[in-house]
Amino acid sequence: MEPTLSPAGIAALTILLLPFAAAMVIALCPRRDPERSANLSIGAIAIGFILSLGLFAFTGDKAIETKFNWLSVGELHVSFGLLLDPLSKLMLLVVTGVGLMIHIYSRGYMSGDRSFSRYFGSLSLFTFSMLGIVLANNLFMMFVFWELVGVSSYLLIGFWFEKKSAADAAKKAFLTNRVGDFGFILGIILT
Repeated sequence: MEPTLSPAGIAALTILLLPFAAAMVIALCPRRDPERSANLSIGAIAIGFILSLGLFAFTGDKAIETKFNWLSVGELHVSFGLLLDPLSKLMLLVVTGVGLMIHIYSRGYMSGDRSFSRYFGSLSLFTFSMLGIVLANNLFMMFVFWELVGVSSYLLIGFWFEKKSAADAAKKAFLTNRVGDFGFILGIILT
């Protein structure tokens, strides 16, 4: 199946990939300039919020779907796609809007921390994962992004892993997520 990229589809893909790109750049250049890491992370989600506002305001109530064939083996066809319907457009605004406020607040709160860049890389990965859940057009992709939310949550909860309480909380969250994942995958199989 050939990808169908409308302007709204391009905007949705951009919203999704900007935080991922920020996380990758921060991961590759972590300690060189912490302020640049924060600016990159905040800039990515700010652009995503502006694009989300545009999608919400100008695309109306119609659903827009962008699909890419991801895997084809015999009768099995798994697609990667983005679905923009009224609910996902609203949730894009929530995730990018609240995320932008968290990013801005975190800049001051985390100022001076020796792992400042790592924090913003993890926060960008978390944002990417949340946006993927919002935009997923099938249960398989939603599960993939759900797993990424679990990993990035683990990284953020255990950010100060030197503290026993933070390390224990991260392990607890990780185990709790695995139990939820079992229920989620069981639901997908039953569907």
